Amino acid sequence: MKGGGIRAIKYTLATSLETGPKKLWDTLNSKNACKTCALGMGGQAGGMRNEEGHWPEVCKKSIQAQLSDLQSPIQPEFFAKTCIAEIATLSGRNMERLGRLNTPLMKAAGDTHYTPVSWEKALERVVDRFRETEPDRTFFYSSGRSSNEAAFILHLMARTYGTNNVNNCSFYCHQASGVGLASSIGTGTATVELADIAGADTIFVIGANPASNHPRFVRELVLCRRRGGNVVVVNPLKEGGLVKFAIPSMVSSMVKGGDDVASHYYQPRINGDLAWIYGVAKIVLEQGAQDQHFIDAHTTGFEPFVEKVQATTWEDIEASSGLLRSQITEIANVYIQAKNAVFCWAMGITHHQNGCENVEAIAALALLRGMIGRKNAGLSPLRGHSNVQGVGSVGVTPVLKQAIFDNIQSKLGVTLPTKPGLDTMACMDAA
Repeated sequence: MKGGGIRAIKYTLATSLETGPKKLWDTLNSKNACKTCALGMGGQAGGMRNEEGHWPEVCKKSIQAQLSDLQSPIQPEFFAKTCIAEIATLSGRNMERLGRLNTPLMKAAGDTHYTPVSWEKALERVVDRFRETEPDRTFFYSSGRSSNEAAFILHLMARTYGTNNVNNCSFYCHQASGVGLASSIGTGTATVELADIAGADTIFVIGANPASNHPRFVRELVLCRRRGGNVVVVNPLKEGGLVKFAIPSMVSSMVKGGDDVASHYYQPRINGDLAWIYGVAKIVLEQGAQDQHFIDAHTTGFEPFVEKVQATTWEDIEASSGLLRSQITEIANVYIQAKNAVFCWAMGITHHQNGCENVEAIAALALLRGMIGRKNAGLSPLRGHSNVQGVGSVGVTPVLKQAIFDNIQSKLGVTLPTKPGLDTMACMDAA
């Protein structure tokens, strides 16, 4: 089994016929953020071109997302003839392919069908409901697919309404990365750029499925393999696209039926990452392969970390990680031989109660060999939608930066609430 290939090309051709080739081409070439992953394409340079200037940079997921937006609206007659019970039998894909939802729908108690209503009536109903509700019993949530302008208006409306229960999707996905990185290295975001990944000789992909969720990142992994580097995948899931992937934008990859992606693939227990990371650190220390000069010059807390690692037994490491000592030794040896290593991770690391600790452990492993703060090495959480940073920067967060808070009040003449907002999980618990 492999990812990409002729199936991706066929899907693209079918989509262009469905939407109209020119409409799809114009949309993909627009100056806009990618709707599907934060590796990014387009932006102010124009579509299908990454920040390094490479063209074409587009994937099936991008086209899939564009298709949803380019569909014709669902006609009102559909809701008149199709009851809610019938709609409930549709698969998610079939429901999405009905078309765009272009008009407000209402369902009163006991109704068997949705009823299209005017925007005026819908807004009037929403406003009435807001008036009846205590502001702190509401929760405003923005996707990273939103524009900065729309996100700014959303959080401004929420705060002038009276609540700071304002979150964006990155809080649920990568807040553990932000917290874990900030506590480890003082910044909550990646320490690498795309050019650094292109210069790495070893790339770790931990708890992530880029062949499904960040397909264009797989191209960087394949290029790493082609220049003789290693791609170490550590994930309980065996994803076919991380074993072999035929990259549609690379003729050579298509001709030979795909490229090998992972040079090493390990499947630990779910949430067994702390254990195997400690195991790798244990071997690095035993072999004296740490960068002691970097550690002495640029880090603190090294001794407590060593004590923690040394106190963890191999019996506990194997039991908790689900990996054999021999497998962890293989990972360690690859890392020890690496000159420039980049660590990448996603939800398989962050979506645990100990997600912050998982991220801190990855950061510590990178610090152990001085793989932070220089070219071609570092830390890269694989983010979701391209604009999660944008919506956060314009204020879709429970706590505003003081400068933003002060400017909104002074420039717009409004009074903002000061009661702390709840985070995403607390809002769901409260609901």
